Amino acid sequence: QAARFLFMKNKVRIIVDCHAKHVKVLQDEKLPLDLTLCGSTLRAPHSCHLQYMANMDSIASLFMAVVVNDNEEDGDSSDAVQPQKRKRLWGLVVCHNTTPRFV
Repeated sequence: QAARFLFMKNKVRIIVDCHAKHVKVLQDEKLPLDLTLCGSTLRAPHSCHLQYMANMDSIASLFMAVVVNDNEEDGDSSDAVQPQKRKRLWGLVVCHNTTPRFV
């Protein structure tokens, strides 16, 4: 479910080079909340995703979320003019490359 949330939040994810060195992010100790990079396209890939890429001999990847609108009828009101629209992740378009690649 965490992956679905991230794909709904960030519709595109690119990993230019999975072998690139990760950069440590330092947070000011005075900040009241922890820093989160879930909305960033520059965050490091999760270790399980790196293993997945290694199994496919892939160095770079591009993911594009396919999000569709679902129409939900409001059953409580018969005079509803427009149904509420709910977005859902329908699928992914995934591209892999065997060399580092920036798109």
